[in-house]
Amino acid sequence: MRTFGRNEDGFVLVFAAVCIPALLGLLGLAVDGTRLMTFDTQLAATVDAAALAAAGQLDWTEGAIERAVTAGNALTNGVAFARRNRAGPRLSFRFAATLADLRIDPAYTMPETAGAQAVFVEATTAEYTLTESLLQVFGTPIRRKAVAEAQYYACDVTPMVLCHADPEGFAASARPGRQYLLRMDGNIANGSVVPLDRPDDLASRTTLRNLASDAPAFCYSQGVSLRRNIAPRDFDDALNIRFDRYFNGVAAVASDLAAFPPAPNVIQGRHLQACSSPPSSGDVNPPYHLPRDAAYRTVRPAAAYDQGLGDWAVTAAYGGLGEMSVARAIDEYILWNHADKDNGFQASLREAPTRYDIYLRELGLTPATESRPVVTQGNRLMGKTMPTGGPLNGPFAFVRESPIPICYPGVRPATDARRRVLYLSVTDCRAFSAAPSPARLSRHVAKVFLTEPASGGSLLVELVGMLTPRKDDGKLRPVVQLVETH
Repeated sequence: MRTFGRNEDGFVLVFAAVCIPALLGLLGLAVDGTRLMTFDTQLAATVDAAALAAAGQLDWTEGAIERAVTAGNALTNGVAFARRNRAGPRLSFRFAATLADLRIDPAYTMPETAGAQAVFVEATTAEYTLTESLLQVFGTPIRRKAVAEAQYYACDVTPMVLCHADPEGFAASARPGRQYLLRMDGNIANGSVVPLDRPDDLASRTTLRNLASDAPAFCYSQGVSLRRNIAPRDFDDALNIRFDRYFNGVAAVASDLAAFPPAPNVIQGRHLQACSSPPSSGDVNPPYHLPRDAAYRTVRPAAAYDQGLGDWAVTAAYGGLGEMSVARAIDEYILWNHADKDNGFQASLREAPTRYDIYLRELGLTPATESRPVVTQGNRLMGKTMPTGGPLNGPFAFVRESPIPICYPGVRPATDARRRVLYLSVTDCRAFSAAPSPARLSRHVAKVFLTEPASGGSLLVELVGMLTPRKDDGKLRPVVQLVETH
């Protein structure tokens, strides 16, 4: 036995018999581990892509969630899902308006009917494992998750906010054709408008130039701030050049503002043949402006900003035409500005759903063609659709105003119909911080039409509509990105 114990012949075979299976097992685990990591990477890439694809469909419409799920699931036919889990769903999705909703409740998701509010989407894979693998013994299923958000940032917009404590409520009640009386009075109450400074333009005249510009270099971005100390006359000048008002009754408008052109149609109900006018605080009739909502027939200092009901088409006439007097302000406006047109065109103005539609029809445009440049100087459009600004002859001819610009001192063409349009962020100014969220400012952007010049910081505007990703006038920039949930 002692001899046998000291005999080492054949030890290598014993060692190999023990170690080789172990080494092969370790090699198999290494190979399967590599396969698992590769599969995990494929799952991660696929779920990231699925979340981004789904988020790309979140465009503030009711059907957004259904389209998002379809777009995300379209990516599950790749290598990561090949021949795996064919019987069950390969991806699941959750949607929310805020990240907090996803974090707090693991089961939370928005219903499909709330798709207009969806901003965030979480995509999660089913649990997967490798088949025919040693790792099955250890129970190593893997699951991947990704969260993406879809935001829109508004650019080339008016550097100004419309203060409102409930932007969602304002947007829900927004109706094209309704008139609002907005005031730039240094306050932040509902209906107040406040210009915005960019971070590098604090208290400079750049803000005024952006208010006056036909192409403002302004986006809702981090660091914009409220500018509550602009003088009403400067504010009026920056807006009213759209009406060819390059003189404010006291002096010429500052040259940095006068460089910007007016709108092609500048009818405003003011006598401006001399290129100078007093503030528009009082009504001068005739001439006649576009009809106002009944609540603002006479603008009073205490008038609420939202008393307009969009009833301009039935408001009573202002009077003053003697034997030519009519019952409705719209007929008065047509009689004053379009007596030379045929009955068909006059009827089309009476049937227009909004004052903005009347303005566009006077320029030979429609809402579908409103971005098309319009030439009025020396064009047949003058006699075919443009207002005359008053009777061409007779006792009232001396108060006729020019419907096309005659006072603009620059050389740039006055051809942009949208010059009388402002794009205002509707936001709660009481909660406005030094670094407001660009997405929050861009969520509710109102497109409004200046029906008359501003006066003393007050302006009458008609709501054209709220911008949406599908109808944004080229103002909303989509930003889709993955986000961390922790």
